[in-house]
Amino acid sequence: MKDNIIKKCYLAAFDINDKNLRNLMIINTKCLVDDGKNRYVYIDSNRLKDELIYYRFYGEIPNYNSILNLILPAVLANKNIDRSQDEAISLIQKYAKYLKKEIKIFDYILGSVIYNSIIHSLVYDKNISYEELLKGIKERIIGISIELDKPQMIKFQMSRINALQTIDKFIDKNNEDYDDNRIVSTILNILYDIYIEDRDVENDGIKSIKKSILSILGDEIHLNIDNIDFVSSMSEYITKLRSYKINKKIYNRTSDPRELIKLNEGDVYIDPIFNQIKVISKEFSEDILSMKIKAKSGIYVLKFKKS
Repeated sequence: MKDNIIKKCYLAAFDINDKNLRNLMIINTKCLVDDGKNRYVYIDSNRLKDELIYYRFYGEIPNYNSILNLILPAVLANKNIDRSQDEAISLIQKYAKYLKKEIKIFDYILGSVIYNSIIHSLVYDKNISYEELLKGIKERIIGISIELDKPQMIKFQMSRINALQTIDKFIDKNNEDYDDNRIVSTILNILYDIYIEDRDVENDGIKSIKKSILSILGDEIHLNIDNIDFVSSMSEYITKLRSYKINKKIYNRTSDPRELIKLNEGDVYIDPIFNQIKVISKEFSEDILSMKIKAKSGIYVLKFKKS
């Protein structure tokens, strides 16, 4: 039963227009490693590093701050909420740096703890009340322990206090206007919309989170998702990782996407990151080589600037 909930939650996250967020969620899924001995699933940092190097050549940075569904694969793959929280915090910090959003690092940490708590609480009991869900979130925020130097710790503690005050406001069934710059209030606004009074949002990051949560609560998901067969296979993959059935090996290579430049149109090649690919086309214009490739995970256009 839980496997179906996990798969639906994962699939629902992809029912958005923004291919950049979709691609980044796929990247994070590909980087997961199941550790049956220690009973958790973690992100392979070496694999993630190379995946994000490749991403620079075919993807763009999302133009919004509501990126918490980047942690969803790691959250869904872990059965233990504490292990899941550790991975969520670690991953969101990496992305805050990669996406140049370090100024919001503490809000992202707090937001990831909140989102992790929401997903695990609802997977365990979808009938939990709005108030109990928020009280569980509050306990999680109070219990966070991270190592920081003194100046940073003071800033974090201020962010934690602000987050707790915001949670109390929502417990009293008050809400706030959506503000993409406020990570904590955004995730709490999503909960308010789901449980109290719905509002329309245009932000794909918010839509993705909202659809994932609603799917756990029983909403039907749409299957008109781009590359649905592959995304469905990845949702199945998440459930297998969750049960430590994959035994994924650590990535111990160093890859460079510029190696693909030597390929010709029609060539089939095994790439360390994309796996088997076929070169569909190569075009050179205004000092930029555009290379379209087809992989199992989809079609990508890599752009290489002439050096």
